[in-house]
Amino acid sequence: MARYSKREFQVGDYWISKRAGSAAYYRTWSDAKHEQTRRISLGTSDLEEAKRKLVEWYAAQFQAPSDDLPPSQVKLAEVTLDYWNGQGSKLRSQETAKIMLRYWTDFWGDVSVADVRDQRRQEAFRGWLSEKGLGHNSINRCLEVGRAAIRRAWKRGVISSAPFVQMLPQIETAPMGRPLSREEARALYQGATQDHVRHFILIGLATGARPEAITDLTWDRIDLKTGLIQLNPDGRAQTKKHRPTVKLGAVALAYLKVAYEKRQGKHVIMFRNRHVHRLDTGWEKAVTNGGLDKRVTLYSLRHTVARYLRLNGVDTMEVANMLGHRKLGFDMTMRYAPHSPTYLKASVDVLDELISFCLNPLQSRDSGDLTKPASFGGTEEINQV
Repeated sequence: MARYSKREFQVGDYWISKRAGSAAYYRTWSDAKHEQTRRISLGTSDLEEAKRKLVEWYAAQFQAPSDDLPPSQVKLAEVTLDYWNGQGSKLRSQETAKIMLRYWTDFWGDVSVADVRDQRRQEAFRGWLSEKGLGHNSINRCLEVGRAAIRRAWKRGVISSAPFVQMLPQIETAPMGRPLSREEARALYQGATQDHVRHFILIGLATGARPEAITDLTWDRIDLKTGLIQLNPDGRAQTKKHRPTVKLGAVALAYLKVAYEKRQGKHVIMFRNRHVHRLDTGWEKAVTNGGLDKRVTLYSLRHTVARYLRLNGVDTMEVANMLGHRKLGFDMTMRYAPHSPTYLKASVDVLDELISFCLNPLQSRDSGDLTKPASFGGTEEINQV
């Protein structure tokens, strides 16, 4: 690692430095009384850890109790660190949040929260992020993380007011992954060579759930009697990416009953007895084997479901319920909806037909019974469940 220049990172009157020939970082300050520069080792040669230790030490030594302090009296670095320790490190997207908070620290340096009010400086920050290679949405994500840290400090009474953080205007973006035709969906499933990838594809086509909701799914949230899948686990607060309770058709349910008998653990998506969070290699093989292009991503299943339901005349409201799109005023009503025998019936019927088509490589839409999947263990195995 190249030697870090003096005062490249500073909090208050303290900064990070290195001694000549040493890899370790030091907390450094000027001793005006003795006209000397003082150093104390931070116990690390990792730059990011050194920054964190300096901010933590400074906060412990100099931050006053949280009593609605003026933003000019609170360091921005203290606020972002407190956000990371209290909330950011617990997010599912913690790695992304960590990087975004680092961008804030690197650009703004030793400023107070009040300094963030400078709109010209904010504009320079957005330009700096663009130079770093961040796209439009990634810049907004970074701005949102910093804004969340500042607002958290305001809500907790650390600062008396929160400066306005200007976001970039929203733009229409292409869906993450193009939708598939029926034939392409079948080619994708048949191209999958591993059970956990097949499970992912089938559940995606049966529910339209987001990829992270599928990889998070545990067997205890699938009712193999009623066919209901609770995509949102108990204790997890619903977010704007709402996870609904959906229902499976007969074919999808039969598939999962067989998969349940062969389960490797509490999660549905597992490989070699380990929970799978990402399907990169297995998914790429399925796409390649199916003769599909790289625009086919994990999100393609969700977009396929949305388009397929609409093409088959499913009501807009039901499609919204299936995909977990929030509708103000319907939260309490929808809490009891899954108990209705007609819950999502139109969607279930349409998607079960699609799944039957995917599971039976030798049958076409008009050539026989598509309700007996034959490619994941055989009909004999299903009939035993």
